[in-house]
Amino acid sequence: MAGGFFAFKFKHQLKSKMLKSAVKIAHLLKGKAELGRYNAVAPIAFKDGVAIFTASSLDRIFQDGKTLLKPSFNTSALISLAKNEYKSFQVVVQTKDKEFNNVELKISNLINSKTGSILDQGNISWRVVGFVRTLEPYYPVKYVGLWPDPLLPVYKINIKANATQPFWITVYAPPDTMAGDYTGTVTVRQKDKILKIIPLSAHVYNFTLPQNSHLKTAFDFYGHLTKMRYPQEVDESEKSYKIRIKGLNDKYILTMLQYRMNPILNLDPTSQTELADVDRYLVHGLNNFSIGKKGGTFDNNWPQSDGAIEDLFGLYRTYGEDLKLNDMLQYSYIYVWDEGKMRNPQVAKITSMIHRAYPELRTMVCYHGIWDLAEGADWLKDIDIWTFQMDDFNENKIRKLQSRGKEIWMYISGPAGADTPNLAMDFDSIDYRIIPWLCWKYDIKGFLYWCVNWWPLVDPFENARNSQWEQNGNGLLFYPGETGPIASLRVELFRDGMDDYEYIQILFEDLKILKNKNLDKIYQHFFSESVKLLTVDDTIAASMSKFTRDSQVLDARRTAIAQKIEEFNSLLPN
Repeated sequence: MAGGFFAFKFKHQLKSKMLKSAVKIAHLLKGKAELGRYNAVAPIAFKDGVAIFTASSLDRIFQDGKTLLKPSFNTSALISLAKNEYKSFQVVVQTKDKEFNNVELKISNLINSKTGSILDQGNISWRVVGFVRTLEPYYPVKYVGLWPDPLLPVYKINIKANATQPFWITVYAPPDTMAGDYTGTVTVRQKDKILKIIPLSAHVYNFTLPQNSHLKTAFDFYGHLTKMRYPQEVDESEKSYKIRIKGLNDKYILTMLQYRMNPILNLDPTSQTELADVDRYLVHGLNNFSIGKKGGTFDNNWPQSDGAIEDLFGLYRTYGEDLKLNDMLQYSYIYVWDEGKMRNPQVAKITSMIHRAYPELRTMVCYHGIWDLAEGADWLKDIDIWTFQMDDFNENKIRKLQSRGKEIWMYISGPAGADTPNLAMDFDSIDYRIIPWLCWKYDIKGFLYWCVNWWPLVDPFENARNSQWEQNGNGLLFYPGETGPIASLRVELFRDGMDDYEYIQILFEDLKILKNKNLDKIYQHFFSESVKLLTVDDTIAASMSKFTRDSQVLDARRTAIAQKIEEFNSLLPN
């Protein structure tokens, strides 16, 4: 289930049945008593039937007020972010004994009192946290029922008595924002009545996150599924409908890029229209994409005979030449193969043909395991990128492949009960954010996920079991809104992890500058402290399956890295 629809539909069935049995047994042995949620308590007393407070973005807050882990509730909001970064928190409205109708938020400009600079309220959004019902899966979970996930567009909401409703607030600091401390307010209103005014403080660091991420990502978006949730209207012509669907698909891709998720694309490099789309996407942060209409996304639909494979030689040479001509070769790869058995001779023949056609074309394969070089190197000599399933991580094998010049990516598919992170809905929030940290720890250059819009079987707003297997929200990270994509809180948290990675990368580049200028000895204390911060030690993650569940530990490391970046800027001013 690394790649395409057909791979997911057919190849996953047998594996899923075997996995369910094994995981269910493990679940029973572990004991459900170890699972469950945290009985969170509001940090303030109820007043006039309501308590309103703040929470961090990593707090998963349910309608009964419980959380997955001990939350970071507060009476005010304090965030920090770099320029060109999004940072979120939650405002929670908890009612007691009576209903509150037409509740909405109003957010002020944020103002720097020292400089008079303004972080305009147009850069601050709020959304209603929606809930989707999960069903009992085959893997252990803390709760089955209504889970917070879709971030619904702004509207006045009715909150029932004895209920808890989170709101998701996101602050964006544009690249030209002045560094410093900004303050403002979030006002919770019921019609003309003010229920609560919450102080909001934002510290903007004096550095800017790049538009293009350093960690490569590959998330498949199935454009052919869009029509299922956006049907042709009665009076809409076929031509108009086709244009509307193309526009919707474009919206989804641009939204993915906003969340630092590269679409796989599988574009035709001979199409000027598709190359023009890539030009636009590069501006919005695209840093890699797949080419061609054969390979892993398409259920490995290569020709079977040697002669038919060789017949593609000219096409792939043309692909390479067109990409080189358009200065896109460095961003491209070919998703050659998805799962199956290693040592398949067809894979070696295909990758050999591609390299002979145009040596600079990069080939990528996805497998559950990792090739052991003790079995020989000939079979994978023309494979440039090896993508392994996270549960099959083996550091020794990875290091050997890296020593041979192979680039290493990893992917996540269905939950396997192995305590590794997953992007399914019913996992701890930190699972979604920790993935880029794990990539940094093990020098993994890319992360792949099989689908972001798998919604053919159910209404995803009503039912989280979006596939025929006992999983909740696997392959569905965006919801079909009326006019385009609605983000899940999972993609928000994944982007936070991607932003964390950029903090790490910036400080790493700063250390390289010191080293290149022979200043590392002069600033030895700064250098050694920074190296320690960039080391993802056991307090952050001891392995792929053992990582911190404490959001404050992660945020403290992120803050310390940010402070070192600013310190570096003072050491070597421009």
